[in-house]
Amino acid sequence: MNNKFEEELKYCHANIDPKENLETTPPFDEKIKIPSIWVFEVFPPEYIENFDKSIEKLGWGEEKIGGLDYFQETLHSMRHQNYARGWINLGYIVDESNESIMSGIRKGKLPEGVKQINASIFQPIPSTTILICQFLFQEKLANNIEKALRKKYNTYIQKNKKSVSFISTENQKRIEIQLELEFLNGICCKWMKEKFHGLYASSFINENHPVCNLITLEKNIPFEKNDDTNHYNSYLSILNLNNIYEGWIDKSRDGLYLTISSDRDSIREKLILSYNEQTNKILSDKNIKMYGDNKASATLNSLTHSLDNTLGTWVLHVLLNSYSYKINDLRDLYGKSNKKSLKQSISTLSELDYEVLQAQKNIIPFISEMKHFCKDNFSFMHNIKEFIALENRTDNPRELFKNIKSSIKFQIELLEQNQKMLKETSTAVREVNGLLVSDKIAETNIKLQKSIKWMTIVILILTCITTYYSLPDDKRENITSYFQNLLK
Repeated sequence: MNNKFEEELKYCHANIDPKENLETTPPFDEKIKIPSIWVFEVFPPEYIENFDKSIEKLGWGEEKIGGLDYFQETLHSMRHQNYARGWINLGYIVDESNESIMSGIRKGKLPEGVKQINASIFQPIPSTTILICQFLFQEKLANNIEKALRKKYNTYIQKNKKSVSFISTENQKRIEIQLELEFLNGICCKWMKEKFHGLYASSFINENHPVCNLITLEKNIPFEKNDDTNHYNSYLSILNLNNIYEGWIDKSRDGLYLTISSDRDSIREKLILSYNEQTNKILSDKNIKMYGDNKASATLNSLTHSLDNTLGTWVLHVLLNSYSYKINDLRDLYGKSNKKSLKQSISTLSELDYEVLQAQKNIIPFISEMKHFCKDNFSFMHNIKEFIALENRTDNPRELFKNIKSSIKFQIELLEQNQKMLKETSTAVREVNGLLVSDKIAETNIKLQKSIKWMTIVILILTCITTYYSLPDDKRENITSYFQNLLK
């Protein structure tokens, strides 16, 4: 290693790393957890049969749980009404090893470290069923995020092809937290994919399931200005809980915060809910005992199902973006079709035509119903917890779901136009390829006719020769003499 790099690395270890480790490590009395993650699956027309098959495989249809026995009939009814909106409680799922005999409990094989899953259905429009599963973690798994934040790191050098990079302690910790979040999300999404084969479990969308992470703090408050926690490389920054330009707070200002962020390489926005376990006012003091033994557990329990409409509406926006991405992707694939390679082009277009058909089966009813859904403000905002922007420069703060509604209305119009253009493009490309095929067939026919002509001549000559040699000698001599005299 270059002596200069060695000296710089030693300087980092002695002077920079201790400071960065201290800044990015929570205080000793801070407790940080990810007690819960929401995972969502979507069942449009093409995939709703898979939901019924999943329920049958899990045995939920045969279970007799008070008040939850006829959820399939209820769902069927909601999907066959005009502009129906509804919600269905599917109950609690605990591990099969749990000996609880409480009512409303379903049992199954849960991922290791998952204590319970709260399942429900959000039906915003008839054609689109959203399955919501809230995963509640056991204490050990919930505390993993804090353990990662408390690790100590040393700057190291990473050699590239033409350069070297110094990987700081703060960057290492950011990567570690990202990996921990991906691990927790992966546990939940894997279970969802194995049990319910919906749109996001398929190869059609080719995206991960939408998720919402819940982060709780015991000492500091998310986004609160504090010299110790609000600078760039603080532990709150690493958790994406310090940038007020990305932060929202519930409109009633009860201390529930929301963050929407996205990675540079990801098409999916991420949703994070957060609050301080002690200072939040999500529950009034008199209601705490209704939900738990203490404020922390009661607040967490109170969020079960109370945010389903809010999060489900956000998933509608995510789904719209997924559909738009798919349509644009198909548009580009049609553009890449190679007319010079006819055989390859026909094969590719057949596959693309099938994907367009798949898209239309799900997207066309979605567009129609979402237009009506967004016209009715009461239906759209029903049971939604509105959030307002933390960063405001006017007296009228920006409202998140009001903005989402406006965005959906604009994007639906754009999706409808793009879907129509895709259909026109696919038809035009198919017609062009049809003409190319016709030209190719005509060209082949001409070549074939020429080949047949020459083949006929050859056969005629061969027939004459064969006939000539089959004649008696005197006849052959007469014929030979005749042609010799003719040529003189």
